[in-house]
Amino acid sequence: MKEIAIIGGGLAGLSAAWSLTRQGRDPVVFEKSRGLSGRAASRSRGDVRFDHGANFFKLDDPVVDELVRTKLSTKDLVEIPGDVWTFDGSGSISEGDQEQNAEPKWTYRQGISQLGKLLVAASGVEVKRQTRVARMELADGKWTLWDTDGGELGNFKQVLLAAPGPQCREIIEASAMDASVKAGLLEGLGHSQFHRQYSFILGYERALDRSRPFHALVSSQRDHPVAWLSFEEDKPGHLPEGQGALVVQMSSDWTDLRLEVDREALLEEVLHEVGLLLGDEFRRPDWWDSQRWMLALPAAPADAVALRVGQGSNLFFAGDSLVGRGRVPLAMASGLEAAECMLRQQNPMSAG
Repeated sequence: MKEIAIIGGGLAGLSAAWSLTRQGRDPVVFEKSRGLSGRAASRSRGDVRFDHGANFFKLDDPVVDELVRTKLSTKDLVEIPGDVWTFDGSGSISEGDQEQNAEPKWTYRQGISQLGKLLVAASGVEVKRQTRVARMELADGKWTLWDTDGGELGNFKQVLLAAPGPQCREIIEASAMDASVKAGLLEGLGHSQFHRQYSFILGYERALDRSRPFHALVSSQRDHPVAWLSFEEDKPGHLPEGQGALVVQMSSDWTDLRLEVDREALLEEVLHEVGLLLGDEFRRPDWWDSQRWMLALPAAPADAVALRVGQGSNLFFAGDSLVGRGRVPLAMASGLEAAECMLRQQNPMSAG
């Protein structure tokens, strides 16, 4: 019988699973969607592969760097050429931060979501996809989990919640446990807030005019309808030669005002803004796709200190909700740290 449940198959949860299995534990991961890696997401269209959530990751954390480079397969790990430049509210483009641009940017030939798949392959962890945990109950030192259909998912000694803070709060609200612990967890999770964001993918079955040598543009003051755009053809293996694709991520303010607007209508606005930034050629894609991210990037972190009240009940948390920034290495490091905390709780004599 599995003794550890991990709720959330994003990079925090999968990194924790990898660490736990390395120490002889046998967790199970419950993931509500069909895919892995959370917002480090990739999608295919014919021969085209694109990253429509997190665009790339850096390996600026030495622990995460060692994991990715030495513990996981690097066969399809690729560096992305080109810098990230900036633009202001008027659309004026400038060269980006030289120090940040000196740091390599990484993805995989199959897309950034490959990172989660590699963590699963390396750990051998069981992942139950399309399984949404609705509530939990603590009794006799064991957590019982149920899904949204009322089906029992099992009994576990330890639970790691590695979903976004607002989703964790929904689970805690519906769960049965000590009242004071529950109140503390709800207080801590109540601080977690997320931006919403539309991503549009514009595909071009022709080579694009790339007169300036940037891979991506980011809104420097966050005062433009477009927050980010990047060229997927810069990523080795993502597009056939002679084609282009643009990932356009709109600002959270722009998104909030258009959540229920038909996406065909939104496309016209997106193409208008892209044309102003890059030129008229980019207003004529041959195909397009979109994704509405309701939990795109942390706007405010959960209170990580307050959430420690759950540890006495073998309830732990991980993810970018705790750090307040949407960065792949931060999420992974959070999962690795949570796994270490869970191991210490199981073996208190080995701590320190």
